[in-house]
Amino acid sequence: MDLLGDLGANDQLTSTRAENKVLLAKVKELEAKVSELNLTNATLLAEVEMYRKDAALPSFSNLALGAASMEEDDTPKSSYFVQSGNGDYPKEAAVTLTSLHGPSNPLCCALHPTDDSLLVTGGADSCVSVVQWGAALSPSPDASQKTVEDAVRYSCQGGPVVAAAFGGVGGGSGCFVGCGCMDGSVTVLSYDSMEKSLTVVGGVVVKHSRYVKDVVWSPRDPIVATSSADGTVYLTRVNNGALETVSTLHLSGPVEAMAFLDGDTLVVYVRDTPYLSYFDLRDDMKQTTHSLNVAGPTGKSD
Repeated sequence: MDLLGDLGANDQLTSTRAENKVLLAKVKELEAKVSELNLTNATLLAEVEMYRKDAALPSFSNLALGAASMEEDDTPKSSYFVQSGNGDYPKEAAVTLTSLHGPSNPLCCALHPTDDSLLVTGGADSCVSVVQWGAALSPSPDASQKTVEDAVRYSCQGGPVVAAAFGGVGGGSGCFVGCGCMDGSVTVLSYDSMEKSLTVVGGVVVKHSRYVKDVVWSPRDPIVATSSADGTVYLTRVNNGALETVSTLHLSGPVEAMAFLDGDTLVVYVRDTPYLSYFDLRDDMKQTTHSLNVAGPTGKSD
């Protein structure tokens, strides 16, 4: 009887251990799911906070909200602003890259200036991805999924990546990538298309005091301009694997957008200003302004 009792106890112990093993695996699975949900929640909160603090309505939007009247001026407000385009916009997606940043949202993207099949994206997961999106046009049924799997990724330390851009000037088989984060940091990466790798250039990170708004590269030189919600613009040159500061601008408000007109001229738009600022890199960043208004409230050109 004792032998049978021992056998029964052993069977019960073995069964309990098996159940515990299953429960432990389930706990680990749930812990992974909780971690994933926590990451998603944190990145969403970061996105909400970013737009909650700095999404400001421009003054002309008050008209649409009924906060102002047209009595002050008979000139239609719509004529105050530059208009262009023929109204013809893309209506269908060529490809869809699912879960390029896992469960997190993509926050920015840009095409390479000379190879439009090469795409860089930044996500709420703090990662920047370089992907040959053109490969997804292959007739293979899993082409889109394989394109996502083949993407080259780099994890930034500054939180969600809110701005990213390619530098057209690079060495060998690659190019540069600039990526700006929520904490104001900007990392310059070197992308090697042969090795399929992203490496930090110089090991130095440019740092704004608030989150990055835009990243643009000179079309001629390895110079990257980065702007921030703190009203600063940094121009940085990549020189033999190191980063060198070219110039720093301190402007009146958050810098919403930038573009290089050519290799020598940087165009900047500052929030709540009615003009574009042109900075000449050849003339110690001399500034000239060009009004965005076709006709001001007096009916005259600004």
